[in-house]
Amino acid sequence: MLQVNTGTKGICAPAVIEALLVNTCAVEEGGYAGYASMQTKAAAARDRLARFLGAKPSELAFTGNATVSLNVALSLPWDRWGEPVDVLISDHEYPTTNMVFGYLQQIGRIRLIRYPHHTNAEALVAALDDAVTPGTRVAVLSHVDCNEGRRADAAAFCAWARGKDIVSYVDGAQTVGQFPIDLGAMGCDLYVTNGHKWLYGPNGVGLLYVRNGFEELLTPLMVGAGTMKFAADGVYEGAPGWSDGAHRFELTATRPAQVLATMDAALDWMETLGPAAIEARQRALSEHLKQRILSMPDHYTLRTPMAWEESSALTSIGIVGCDGERIASWCARALYEGEGFLRPVPEFGALRISTAYYNTEDDYERLFALLERYRRESAS
Repeated sequence: MLQVNTGTKGICAPAVIEALLVNTCAVEEGGYAGYASMQTKAAAARDRLARFLGAKPSELAFTGNATVSLNVALSLPWDRWGEPVDVLISDHEYPTTNMVFGYLQQIGRIRLIRYPHHTNAEALVAALDDAVTPGTRVAVLSHVDCNEGRRADAAAFCAWARGKDIVSYVDGAQTVGQFPIDLGAMGCDLYVTNGHKWLYGPNGVGLLYVRNGFEELLTPLMVGAGTMKFAADGVYEGAPGWSDGAHRFELTATRPAQVLATMDAALDWMETLGPAAIEARQRALSEHLKQRILSMPDHYTLRTPMAWEESSALTSIGIVGCDGERIASWCARALYEGEGFLRPVPEFGALRISTAYYNTEDDYERLFALLERYRRESAS
């Protein structure tokens, strides 16, 4: 099957799959001792991921996925700020992000104010300046937007928010693993991502970054093993003895530690290939794909910036004569018939194409041939 949708799920390398099997056997065959050992391995993998992201180990927590991280990150003091609070959110956010913030607006916690997502730092800051109100408390940005693969200047966004005492929330689900990330230098308050896309790890790994000290502003949504420091007498009364930093948001009780621990193998694989080499390959494929799209103006329109610094390994195209509904139906058909794993962006009338390191130029020729066949069959 043609796989050009790493933006939804990347392919694990054989070494990563083998590590997952080994880790699973260690848990299932080793009893509690095996599980406890895997918890230790998971914590070590988390700390290594923190270093990979330019964060302190105490600033990173494992969750189930980026959506869980988003829900935890938004346990903000809405009532304390006064209701409703103004939230700035770009016009290019992930559907679940829109869903969560839309729900907060439905229940009267916030008022959503949309601003245009820009790749240029000056244009982004100008858009934020136009949208901000005296009641703005939170600003939301996709580092790389999931619809068109456009890369924003997250550091400029965070600096703007910090200067106005506004909470900065950055969605990095389409970013981590594509190019270097330094969360400490970026200066965000909250950052969410996952392990199953561009880190090429297994499903079930969410990451939540909480800037050191910012955890005090959040309310843990779950309380249990891992979120609090262990009390030898079993009595948890008085002030909560939260775990340090972001770890207070990490519930460790019978979680799939074997999956989390496997991120160590995913990082090993990335380091074997070399993060710089992976980025260079994905950049080259992206440029090749864009040039091919531009060479067929009667069939396709390019919706993603040409420059790598303003884009990513996600490229979105419009298909001449096809609306979003038809594109979505083609993607569903390709998956159902076992021909390809494609990602429609129906709300933008586009098709999103991934250029992962394991893809080849021939993959995109196969994609264009498939699309042309669908077009001919639709017209007949």
